[in-house]
Amino acid sequence: MTQERESQGSSKGKQAAAAAGLAALKATGGTGIVIAVVLMLVLILMAVFLGVAVLFMDSDAEQAQPASACVVADGEGVAVPTEYEQWVQDAADEAGLPYEIVAALFYTESGWDPNAQSAYADGVGQFTPETWIDYGQGEDPFDPEASIAATGRYLNALQDTVAPVATTDQERIEFTLAAYNAGPGAVQQYGGIPPYPETQEYVPAIMDRAQVDFSEDCTPPGGSEIGDLGSGEWTHPLPGGQVTSGFGPRPCPAGTECNQYTANHGGLDFSTGGGTTVVAATDLEITATGTNQYQGEYIIGRMTDDPNLVMQFHHCQTGSTSVTQGDTVAVGTALCTEGATGNASGPHLHFQINTAEADDSQPTYDHATDPQPILVEKGVL
Repeated sequence: MTQERESQGSSKGKQAAAAAGLAALKATGGTGIVIAVVLMLVLILMAVFLGVAVLFMDSDAEQAQPASACVVADGEGVAVPTEYEQWVQDAADEAGLPYEIVAALFYTESGWDPNAQSAYADGVGQFTPETWIDYGQGEDPFDPEASIAATGRYLNALQDTVAPVATTDQERIEFTLAAYNAGPGAVQQYGGIPPYPETQEYVPAIMDRAQVDFSEDCTPPGGSEIGDLGSGEWTHPLPGGQVTSGFGPRPCPAGTECNQYTANHGGLDFSTGGGTTVVAATDLEITATGTNQYQGEYIIGRMTDDPNLVMQFHHCQTGSTSVTQGDTVAVGTALCTEGATGNASGPHLHFQINTAEADDSQPTYDHATDPQPILVEKGVL
């Protein structure tokens, strides 16, 4: 399409030049014919050079477009076959793993070929006969629906097996993949990915393929690991902050929209006057970040350890969020900056704790519990 537009532009330029030359010829009469011809040739040459310049400018502009380092691939053999999409989603749900990971595993194992066979394994999921007996439920290993479902069950079991040696979500995923390739015994024996060349290549290949070929937003599966995890420690979510509003019923703060949530406070408000860094109160997996009318710029995270409480951090300064969904962060990791976004009367942190059954994908006051006794118990207050 670009070359066609360039060609049309060049032709129109030549036509304009020729018309201008003809007009000049008529105006000067026979005695000025030489001058007119020269003028016409000059105008034509200018149009030609102009067209070439436009061509190179367009070419440069196209080259200047940044190439995405990670895009959703839709080439044959990479995208999930349409008839498999729901089966893969069901298997991912059963396994408790990201959809992208499970899709990348099937592509790596068999290239989506239901009739794939290797020396020791069959079908889309490449099951050995022994493992198929345990997870195939008497179905045909070459039936793609049965094989995909069995893979979900097997991955779920493998996660339970590797859980004692995994300390983060990232390790949980990687060790599960390693167990799928080398067997769970090898992962337990070596306390992680075993030193087998095939497995050492297998795990990062699936992790990379999950991000590059199957992720919609190029987020690395499992997110980033930030800080020294597993300490079990707690800290103040707003260092130096003082409690400015407690949990439960209260008068609506001046300057805020008064509604059932501002009148029945679902958390603790801390303030230093603004500009202080908000930090993770304990080890968290970041489950959501965003901005809305009431909470302003917010961050939600779930504890990586029992009792898996959900924590919410509201009213961050605009654009200050330094973590993303999927990150696993250690206690004290910087999350954002104390601000006054959303329905707020001034700079502060609304710190909220919800019980484990709460939704961690969006702000909610359902299952909110008073943070103060918990923070006192942990020695924070």
